[in-house]
Order: sequence, then structure tokens, then C-alpha cells
Amino acid sequence: MARSPQTVAIDLAQAFATYEKRGVAVFSPQFGSTFRHVGPDALDLLHRLTTNSIIDIPDGSARRTILTNEKGRIVDVFWVMKRSDEELLLVTDSTDPSSMRDWIDRFTIIEDAELIDASDFLARWYVVGPNASDALGEAFPELDFADCGIGELRGMDVVDGGVVLFLMTDTAGLESWLVIGGTPGIPEINSRFEKAGMEPVSNKLFDHIRISNKVPIAGFDLTEDVNPLEAGLLDLIHFEKGCYIGQEVIARLDTYDKVQRSLVGFSQTELTNDVQRIEIGDDILSDNGARRIGWVTSVAQRPRTNELIGLAYLRKTHTQPGSVVITSEGTNLQISP
Repeated sequence: MARSPQTVAIDLAQAFATYEKRGVAVFSPQFGSTFRHVGPDALDLLHRLTTNSIIDIPDGSARRTILTNEKGRIVDVFWVMKRSDEELLLVTDSTDPSSMRDWIDRFTIIEDAELIDASDFLARWYVVGPNASDALGEAFPELDFADCGIGELRGMDVVDGGVVLFLMTDTAGLESWLVIGGTPGIPEINSRFEKAGMEPVSNKLFDHIRISNKVPIAGFDLTEDVNPLEAGLLDLIHFEKGCYIGQEVIARLDTYDKVQRSLVGFSQTELTNDVQRIEIGDDILSDNGARRIGWVTSVAQRPRTNELIGLAYLRKTHTQPGSVVITSEGTNLQISP
């Protein structure tokens, strides 16, 4: 039997209260995929296809990068975790992993590189919050999680054949760790989480945390409808690395300041018991409703109220914090700082 919106709101509020008290939450994402990219040409191929510098990633670390198409639009955004010169792990949060797979396969012609979907035997968790590193240190005392920077990796075997990797990320807009574990190690990983008081919680809380911190995610906010500059992903573009697909378009947009839209956060301006008043894909209109100025890409509910928050792309002329716009369904939205 489906749960009522009131029951969902209570569950979310309880999960958020626990998160605030402990300063850490664990999520088992229902989206995304993990691929192995192996072969002597794998690293060079990704370097030539994506926006960031991949060729110089040190062993045992990771870097986030973007696949763009010929128009400079986003195909996928993902982490490249370097195990060795010939073995990479590619981790995407996209709801459609075929986008990355098909794009890389399309340009793998004579290169000695193979892309293998490893999602069925590699589980993923996100550990998020100001106490995330301390909590992981309690659960996995064999490793040191202190003083880590974004992109640093840790790894160990929790059982025979059950490798677990820890990647420090900024996925939720604050201290976060992506945990990847092989199938044999899943029971031990979950047991350690539980003993450290880190029980998995609803992905609705994850959405609230990332949207509150204005963090876009592939498949929702990062799609072929937008380019990396509109999405605020300037730090994932290496402007000196040379050519990649879409490079000329992105360079022109940056050089001549031609970016017309920006990703913004928003909240409702009035409360309603109807928690479905704002939906992904809703058009956003100017304050007088005269013309379309953007669209909604992500929506989440605040834990203690029925108020919705979200992310949207708007024309830059309408992104002033505090300004009000309206959805095509008639809901007023206030742009967040």
C-alpha cells in the first residue's frame, strides 16, 4: 500500500533530525553506474574526449570530468578513478549510463581500450555530512580519513576478494565520501556502517542535502540541454589541455561571455499541502507569465515542512536572489542566494 505524503514527510523529518544530531548520513543511491575502463589506451582516450586533464592523474587518486558533444552540451559528468595506467574506474550518477558508454564506444576505433559495466558486482554508498570522515574512521579504523582533499582515494580488502574504495568528493556540496565495494564485501561493509551508527537513509534526504547546496546531478540537472558553463562546472574544464569534442564551442562561450542561462536554486513562496505542485520539467515563466525563461530540473521537500526547493535553469536576466518567477502550473518560486 502506498504511503501518504504525510507519512513520507514524517519519515523525512525523522531522518533529517538524526542526520543533524550525528552529522553524518549514509545513502545507497538508486541511480548511477560504475564502469571499468581498461587497456593501454584507456587513459589517453578519455583525455582526448573530456574537458578535464586526465592524462596526469596520479595513481591512487581521481578527477571529475565531462563528456561534451559537438555543440558543447553535456553528455555525462563522472569521476575517473585511476587504479593504474591501464585500469580506470568511471563512476557516474547519471540515471542513463548508456549515454557515457555509447559516447566512449563511439570514439573507440583503433584504441586498445575496453569499457566494461561493473555495476552488477560493485555496490555504491554515499557518506555525507560534517562528521563523515570521523564516522568512516570509526567504521574502518584500518584507514586514515583525516585531512583528505577532493579526489583522494583510500582502499582496503574487508574480506577475501571484497575490496572497498573510498573517494572523497563534493557530491552533496559538503564533506562527502563515495564508497565502492565489491560484492563479497557488501555484508561486511553494511555491518561496519551499522556498528558505527551509520544506517542507510532515504534518497529523499540526499536530494534535500544536495539541492540545498545547489549541487547538480547527471541525468537531472546535467544533460544535453545545457553546457558546462551554464551548469557552473567551470572547475571541470581545463582550458589549456588542447582539443576535445565540443572544445571550440565551450572556448567561444567563455571568451566572448555568451552564456545565456545559469543554474539556480529556488524555494516556494507559499506553503501548500499539495507536494506535487512543482515537478521536474515544469516550464518557468517571467513574473508576468509572458514568456518562457527556463525550466525545473530537480525538486526536493524540506524535511520539516511541505515546502519544496529545487534547481532550475533560468535566463541570466532573471537570476537575481530574492526575485520571484512563476511555473507554467502557477506556482511562485523565489530565487535562492
